[in-house]
Amino acid sequence: MNAKTSIDRLHYLIVAFGLLALLGQCQPVPKPFAAAHKGDFSAIQIGPRAGILVLPITGTAEPDASGRLANAMAKALRLHEVTATTGKGHRRGHLLRGSTTMTSSGLLRLNWRLHNAAGEEIMTIVQEEPVTPIAWQQPNSDLLARLARNGADAIDQRLRREERHQGRRISLATVSLGPVDGVPGQGGRHLAAAMQAALAKAGVPLSEETVDDGFVLLGSMRVTPSDGGVQFREIQIVWHLIRADGREFGKISQANRIPAAQLKGNWRFLAQAIARAGAPGVLDLLRRDPGG
Repeated sequence: MNAKTSIDRLHYLIVAFGLLALLGQCQPVPKPFAAAHKGDFSAIQIGPRAGILVLPITGTAEPDASGRLANAMAKALRLHEVTATTGKGHRRGHLLRGSTTMTSSGLLRLNWRLHNAAGEEIMTIVQEEPVTPIAWQQPNSDLLARLARNGADAIDQRLRREERHQGRRISLATVSLGPVDGVPGQGGRHLAAAMQAALAKAGVPLSEETVDDGFVLLGSMRVTPSDGGVQFREIQIVWHLIRADGREFGKISQANRIPAAQLKGNWRFLAQAIARAGAPGVLDLLRRDPGG
């Protein structure tokens, strides 16, 4: 296992009981939480692992299979530590467009085209699979999962060939806090401010503006129904530590089940709990940074 893989597999879970105990508290937001992220991050082009929006697949024989295959691909990419979704993607993320055709030799050909935020095609993967026309007329979940798994493997291998690290850093790099996407309501503003405060307390050097040898910390939240019923939601937060040139260095994942009502309420204490749990992971990533 290389250093990159070890770094990317850092997972920090929010302590469930401590988090839930904070949900009932509602107080005015103090001054440290009044400001959200600062600086102009519009020029930052994040790497593919930090966010891919998988669009519905074109060319599927069954209309419903278009969305099902896209969902299967997003799920398969997440297993490769790629933040992928079929919902709302990161504003500076990438788009994955897939199309299918049947070849004259009886193979199913899938073309995966990855586009950056500027609309430029940066990667093309051609995948051919032995699938009969009859099976493709009404593809089952196992078939779609296999197609997505093989496609995600090929994309991950290509990304890994392009990811390089070099040099050695003798001091911690500065961090600029970028936006947190996917948070319901006004929660993104509170969560960004809470993380900034938690990073400062942990000793992370912060900068309002992005510097050439520094990092940008971007957050992405995904909210899904919970096994606990309609009264609860499962929240998954991924923090991406991005170099100034857009390469992802590592990420920290957090997850927990919370009452659905809390997503519409006061985010102050929930944001603090998430930030306190995630900040040590950011500091650990910075200490492992070789530079370059």
